[in-house]
Amino acid sequence: MRIYLACLVLVAYAFFCVLCWWHYSRKMRREHKPSTEIAPDWLIAYASQSGTAAQLAVQSCDQLTNAGLSAQVVTLNRLDAQLLRRHKNILFIISTFGEGEAPDNGNRFLPRLKKLDLSHLHYGLLALGDRNYRCYCGFAHSVNQALHSAGATSIFDMIEVDKNDSAAIRHWQYYLGQISGQTLFQDWQTPEYEPWYLQLRTCLNPGSPGAPAFFLQLNPVADKKMWQAGDIAEIGPCNSTARLDAFLQRVRPNADVNALEKLREQLLRRDLPQDNESINSLRALGDRDLAAALPELPHREYSIASIPHMGSLDLLIRQVKDDRGELGLGSGWMTHYAQEGERVLLRIRRNPDFHPPASHIPLILIGNGTGIAGLRAHLQARRRQGARQNWLLFGERTAAHDFFFGDEIRALQKEGFLTHLDLVFSRDAGGPRYVQDLLPINAQRLREWVEAGAAIYVCGSLQGMSQGVDQALATILGRDLLDQLAENRRYCRDVY
Repeated sequence: MRIYLACLVLVAYAFFCVLCWWHYSRKMRREHKPSTEIAPDWLIAYASQSGTAAQLAVQSCDQLTNAGLSAQVVTLNRLDAQLLRRHKNILFIISTFGEGEAPDNGNRFLPRLKKLDLSHLHYGLLALGDRNYRCYCGFAHSVNQALHSAGATSIFDMIEVDKNDSAAIRHWQYYLGQISGQTLFQDWQTPEYEPWYLQLRTCLNPGSPGAPAFFLQLNPVADKKMWQAGDIAEIGPCNSTARLDAFLQRVRPNADVNALEKLREQLLRRDLPQDNESINSLRALGDRDLAAALPELPHREYSIASIPHMGSLDLLIRQVKDDRGELGLGSGWMTHYAQEGERVLLRIRRNPDFHPPASHIPLILIGNGTGIAGLRAHLQARRRQGARQNWLLFGERTAAHDFFFGDEIRALQKEGFLTHLDLVFSRDAGGPRYVQDLLPINAQRLREWVEAGAAIYVCGSLQGMSQGVDQALATILGRDLLDQLAENRRYCRDVY
């Protein structure tokens, strides 16, 4: 009996040893096996003390994934050197705790950036803070500076959010739409629009090889509104008559046309689905429930091309068409469907990071395409201030058709409010092609202006132009100096 028990113990012990060896060898194979996991399109890293940054990180991730991109959310402390080297695109949502301190889940991040080469990394940064504190967004500024020092490239200027300011958060959401290529997103916080009326609309580039670009003038229905150069117009678009008719024919196929007028009005600013499954589910709802079930159309942002002294709020909007040839939601509404004299829903969003510098500071303005809108407002503001040290570098397709506000700009030059004017047109023969190509040609003058205290303002396309200008400026001035200019609000961008 004892021998039998001893044998059982030996067998059990042998089985235990085999099990331990199998578990260990499996663990070692797993740890040494090369990772085959594919990095997501975007990594979203947040540092949050109260939970707001974490919530915004999740919402940002949802917006990107809904646009067809892959995205992943991590806390800032989880973002180690390996992850930083592995990912090419990272969004940072950073809260500041107390007087410039890091939240608990982000306090180990900055030391990891020392001696790292992040020249492969492109990033955007949303900074959450409270201006009542002395070091407003202090930790986010430290992160931004450290990323730049490591060679990373910001794809747009850091967005500061003062006490959950809804306008700044909508601006961040707007950029999420730009980088994802899907701008039909729902506002996380609905803007409160005011009625304006469309006073004038005219195409500025007939005959251009590019899409039509329209100049619009708007005036408020109620009291006169104030804004500054650099501010943004948020437009609340509406559905076209044709889009409404097509939707109503599908969701109310047997209804009398006159009976649908109230529902048509309720659906004017609603996001109307096109797929059969959604249409079928909506048919069973009453009119009130149908309208309530559909979210409002998202806003669209446009740089304001005027100052209040000019008597109207001016915009420059290029028509955009989708793959099916249909006009874009915002550009279609503003350049085609809304009629002169019709009311337009609009809200002015302050954009203090792009407001004019003091009048004694020389100003270098760089832009392309419809980005001339924001630069035009700055030029008119400088003219009103009597500030004459201004330099404009602008690029478009053709000189004959696409030199927007050309006569006005030439007049400013003649009046002495443009010290230098450099133009480039990509479809015309000879010379440089894009506005960023003008910078190396004018490198010495650029250095002299910066040494004299000039500020650099860039307005135009996020893809291509903005990165090209940033790289050219970094080559000419040095990345450290360019970062210092950005930190001191002497290098500002309004890109889209």
